[in-house]
Amino acid sequence: MKYRRSVIAQDQSVALSSITTFDLPVNPLSFLMFTMRFLNVTDEATLAQVLARITNVTVTRFGATIFSMSGTDMHKVNAIMLGNAPILSNQVATDNAARYLSMVVPFSRALYSPLEGLPATQRGELKLQVEMSASETDVDNVSLQIEAVEMLGATPKQYLKITTLSLTPVSGVENDAVLPMGNKYAGIAIFSTTVPTGTAFTTSADKVRLLIDNVEDTVAASNWESIHGELIRKMGHRQDYDASADNDDFSLYGLLDFSPLNDDSYLVDTKGKSSAVLKITGGDTNAIRVFPIEIVAA
Repeated sequence: MKYRRSVIAQDQSVALSSITTFDLPVNPLSFLMFTMRFLNVTDEATLAQVLARITNVTVTRFGATIFSMSGTDMHKVNAIMLGNAPILSNQVATDNAARYLSMVVPFSRALYSPLEGLPATQRGELKLQVEMSASETDVDNVSLQIEAVEMLGATPKQYLKITTLSLTPVSGVENDAVLPMGNKYAGIAIFSTTVPTGTAFTTSADKVRLLIDNVEDTVAASNWESIHGELIRKMGHRQDYDASADNDDFSLYGLLDFSPLNDDSYLVDTKGKSSAVLKITGGDTNAIRVFPIEIVAA
C-alpha cells in the first residue's frame, strides 16, 4: 500500500468575501491539509481572529455536501477527531509578521486508513469550496495552501461526513435538532454560545437526549457538563499557546461519543429508520450548532 501527497493550491491569494473552488484528486482520499497563510495587522492576531477569516469550508461529492463548517468549528473538530488542536504559528505581536495555521479536513477517523476514506471519483465530481470573510482588521494578505493525501490502491468501505446544523433554542423547553438519516453516527459534537463561566450555570444547550424513531437511543439524558467532560476525555486538555495558561479553550463545545474505542462497536445506526432527533433543553435563547459525525458506506 502506498499513499501520495500532492498540492492542490500553492499559495493562492484569496480576496475579501470571496468563494474559491478547487477540484480534488480522483484516487481514494484520506484527508486534506488546509493551510491559511497571512500577515499580522499592527499587532498579534489571536487564534479566534484568525479563524474568523474562514467563513466556511465545504467539500461536495457528486454535488452533495459531505463536509461543511466554519474555520472556528473546524479547528475544534480537528481536536475532537484527531486528539490534538492545530497550533497557530509564530505568535508574535509584530506588524506584518508572517504566520500560518494548518488544519485537517478528515474523511476518516484514523488518517491514512485504507479501510476508511473517500472512494475513487471521476475528475470534477469531488470539489472543495472555501468562503472567506469580509474583514481585514486583524490579518491581511491571506493565501491558501491545500494538499491532498490519496491512498493508492485502497478500497475504503466507508468515509466520514461532518456537517453543521444551526438552532436558536427556546429557553426552558426541549428543542429539536433534526439529524440527517440513513447513515451511522460516530458522534455528535455540539456548540453552545452560553456555558457556565461566571456566577450562573446557564447553558444554551443545557441538557440533551437522542431519539431514533421517537425512542431514546444510547443517550437517554446527559447534561452539558458531562458532554463537555466527554470531549476533554476524548482529546485531553488543550489550550492555546498564549498567556491564558490553564484556560479551557474548548469550553463552548461538547461531544456525544459513539466511537469511544475508535472502532464501530457503539455506532448509532439510522439506516431504515424514520427519524433521528437530538432533543436539546435550552437554558437561554442563544445560538446552538450541532455537528453530526456520520459514517457513510462507500
